[in-house]
Amino acid sequence: MPSYLWTIIIIGLVFVPLELLLPARKAPGFRWQRYAADIFHVVIGGFLIRAGTAAVIGGALGWIGWIGSAWRQPLALQVVEILLICDLGFWLAHRLFHAVPWLWRFHMIHHSSEHLDWLAAYRVHPLDQIANSAIILLPALLLGFSPTAMLIYGLCYQWHAILLHSNVRISLGRAGRVIASPYFHHWHHANEEGAYNRNFGGQLVIWDCLFGTAHFPAASRPVRYGVDDPPTETFLSHIVAPVLPRKSNG
Repeated sequence: MPSYLWTIIIIGLVFVPLELLLPARKAPGFRWQRYAADIFHVVIGGFLIRAGTAAVIGGALGWIGWIGSAWRQPLALQVVEILLICDLGFWLAHRLFHAVPWLWRFHMIHHSSEHLDWLAAYRVHPLDQIANSAIILLPALLLGFSPTAMLIYGLCYQWHAILLHSNVRISLGRAGRVIASPYFHHWHHANEEGAYNRNFGGQLVIWDCLFGTAHFPAASRPVRYGVDDPPTETFLSHIVAPVLPRKSNG
């Protein structure tokens, strides 16, 4: 079995019990169609994203033909710098995909989940995720951070992204004003007026505070998630919906 799938199994073994023991809100009834779509996103979508990201980043690095020497710094400093650089790239890319209508059509797939849990983190359109990954990672790779530092960042990013989408009752307390929490990110997915175009940060809250997009309502969780006009709940529909003609309202 590929190492990627083993990683997913380990993540599931951690978060499934957490969501059962510490649910933030009552989970909806079991819907096979929804879980099937997300599992296809994990397996097929995950493969397409990894292959596409490697091709895009590899091509870009080869074309630019220059790598810096950030690897000479202490490892801990490198990890902090990577976090700041990559999370700013995440904020910018994320904001762009919400602001540009034709990019939103791809990113909307990620927002189509009407209930957030650990699997919802994997519901992303491959083209959306490939573009985001390139924007996020290329600056750090070009600066020449060490493979070890990049690996540490990558592992922290992966586990944190799962936590942000998971249906768990976990609070970061005051640290939640600096580090993104499930409370913070769930409001980014809220389909409620006042929450739109808010909380774009991936791991840090500081960029949203700096650019005026932070949203800290009193309620612990939104009442409603998803989008107003979601695609059919199948993996194939999620892949092709962004490029299909939009339905007319007239």
